[in-house]
Amino acid sequence: MDVNKLEEEELSYELKSRGIASMNNVNEMRSVLRGLLKIEVEGKSLMVTNSNVPLDVKSEVKTCVKKLQVINTMIDNIKGDRYSEQYRTVDAKLCHLMNRVDKLMVTEPEDKKDRSNLLKGILFLMRKMESMTSNTTVIETNTNENDNAVGPGTVVLYEKNTITEMNSTCRSSESTTSDEEFGTEYFVQQGVAIKSLSKLHKGSKSHKNAETHYTGLLKIMKYKTAKFIEWKPTEMSVFPDADEWNIVDTGYKQIGKNKSDRNIDIKINLATMKSYKMKKHKKHQISILQTNGSLVTFLFESSPINDFVTALKTLLHTEKEIRHHRPTGVILVLGERQDSDPLCQSIKELKIFPDQPPTSTVWSFISGFQNNPVEKTYETFAKISDVLLTRTADTRPDQEVVELLNRAEEDDEYTMVDHPPSVLPPRPKIKPRGNPLDQTTFYQSMDNEGRIINVDKIKNIIFFGGCEHSIRHEVWKYLLGYYPWNSTRDQRLLIDKQQKIEYERMKVQWMNMSFDQVSRFNMYRDRKSLIDKDVYRTDRTLDFYAGEENKNLSKLHNVLMTYVMYNFDLGYVQGMSDLLSPILMIMNSDEVESFWCFVGFMNRVNTNFELKQTGMKKQLNDLHYLLTTVSPKLENHLKKMDSSNMYFCFRWLLVLFKREFVHSDIMRLWEVLWTDIPCANFHLLICVAILDNEKDIIINENYGLTEILKHVNNLCEKIDLDKALTTAYSIYEQLKEAQPSLQDSVNELLGFSISRSDTILSNSNLTEDNYEKALSMNYV
Repeated sequence: MDVNKLEEEELSYELKSRGIASMNNVNEMRSVLRGLLKIEVEGKSLMVTNSNVPLDVKSEVKTCVKKLQVINTMIDNIKGDRYSEQYRTVDAKLCHLMNRVDKLMVTEPEDKKDRSNLLKGILFLMRKMESMTSNTTVIETNTNENDNAVGPGTVVLYEKNTITEMNSTCRSSESTTSDEEFGTEYFVQQGVAIKSLSKLHKGSKSHKNAETHYTGLLKIMKYKTAKFIEWKPTEMSVFPDADEWNIVDTGYKQIGKNKSDRNIDIKINLATMKSYKMKKHKKHQISILQTNGSLVTFLFESSPINDFVTALKTLLHTEKEIRHHRPTGVILVLGERQDSDPLCQSIKELKIFPDQPPTSTVWSFISGFQNNPVEKTYETFAKISDVLLTRTADTRPDQEVVELLNRAEEDDEYTMVDHPPSVLPPRPKIKPRGNPLDQTTFYQSMDNEGRIINVDKIKNIIFFGGCEHSIRHEVWKYLLGYYPWNSTRDQRLLIDKQQKIEYERMKVQWMNMSFDQVSRFNMYRDRKSLIDKDVYRTDRTLDFYAGEENKNLSKLHNVLMTYVMYNFDLGYVQGMSDLLSPILMIMNSDEVESFWCFVGFMNRVNTNFELKQTGMKKQLNDLHYLLTTVSPKLENHLKKMDSSNMYFCFRWLLVLFKREFVHSDIMRLWEVLWTDIPCANFHLLICVAILDNEKDIIINENYGLTEILKHVNNLCEKIDLDKALTTAYSIYEQLKEAQPSLQDSVNELLGFSISRSDTILSNSNLTEDNYEKALSMNYV
């Protein structure tokens, strides 16, 4: 049972049934239950299961009936295969419901009847789900009854007869392999082929006669005792013959001719891997050598191989084989990584796809995130599609189950009510945006020594109207912390001098780095390479950066390289060039001023670019809270469509809408946000405002995750900034008026006072937990 798919009430029940008191922290509940289940699975349970949890039987029966009805609806709405999050969520809820009904102690005849019908209904839904996973029947047969048992270091092979006709009569038979325990999928990829083995002796003259290749499903599975690479055929495909593909040594004699209709399953223990190698000129092939000499090559003809290699590197300690001071291309396997290894831990900490099987999309995302978060994130989620599988119509529930399912729908007593959202007052009308801060007003706000007297007045003018382009060069220095607001003219001249010296000192460090130093400094070299690539493609459509030998590109490159020396812990991550580009333009190509203003900007958003995604996790969680409060109808739709994780807003938050608005608007937007008026999280309210403006389309068109991603992407440079800002501020005023009825987390997020002082202390530790709770609706 996947505890990450269970809701708070279900988690509470599971814990109580095991003698554990309920907890307030959902994430802690999941962690405790996960540990208990692991102990139970291993047969080492030290807990006394409290199956007689005191409860109202009739109320519990009603709850179970409602859950059955909800699960039935969820099954009807499943889009995707057995690896989809919807399927896994339903599977976990069915498992929970089965446990719940099993522990139901009934005495009344009517309750007994309901319990019996509930069990029938669960069985029906389980069959209904199973019928969705495949429209063919598969039986395993043992054609080699006299074969010796194979050792752990060999490629495990067994035959399967695939019944292609739906009405075929199948007779059961024993498999040559023992029943496999339940495992966790680390990697899944379709469209991977192998050569038909034909069960030949190594070196057999008939070896070249095998020409058939099979396309199948490649997985990396973790079981209780070991991890395996598994390949199973999904369909038979024939590729042109190539001698170099005949690379699987099975150690079996040929059984007979005409075995091309047979499919072969492969299972390789990672503990027995000796090395692997990709063909130098055939990057779509990877050969795996085991300690017993067995060699297997997988052919990635129609699917990427890099994701599989990334998965292997995640699970194995490896090093390149060196002979005669040169790499051979062979990757030696030194051993398996433990789950506590830093690399494994870092992947877990991402929690972007917490319990989703790491498909090629996921592995590609993880492997590419650190250097290219914008491209990898959007590319990853754009690949997610809702595919409705063919469902057989021959599974029909018993009449009693039909009545039970309908009863839950018709009886109001069976309705399970979620936590009601806060009731908000009408959204107030906001006056149109004001005039921008002009040069006269700005300089009149200074005293004789050049101090800005009324900072709040200046910030308010900027918030409600922005500032004129002619004075942005000066105003932005204050907004980004280059100049203190209370600095005098003389102090600012001194700051200019000191900051120039400091910038040149850091710039010299990387400019004078020798070739030998760079050759031994992998992290620096990788960051420099990434900057070189990103600078070349940053805002090239603007005149300021147009042309092949544009000096402004060199200045952009210099500032980013110097920032690597300034903050080497963070270094450079793709997306930073987007933030620097407008600043360099406003500062008239002055590297020193641009650098220190960029430092001030990065101090605001640097957590967005951390590998652990601390800042992004918190913002997505906070955004979900706000949307739930402001637009519960839209949030309910997103939840129904497995989209309430808010990942379609990822790019908005990562680079603060840089790619969503036209260039002139983004400068106005950023200076509004830098005022921190009316709160530091006003950018989240802008996200809510944009979504609120689009909610009718999203709901009426019944958009799922894929359609929402496309729709959001199509909004690029089409969003009305003034409307978005006005709506966002109107939402703020609406929430401010409703402050007493808002959740404390929302009050704290918007800077409102919180009624209970103890909540302030406790909420500081809930960031990660709230994020996981938000994701539990979809991807957990």
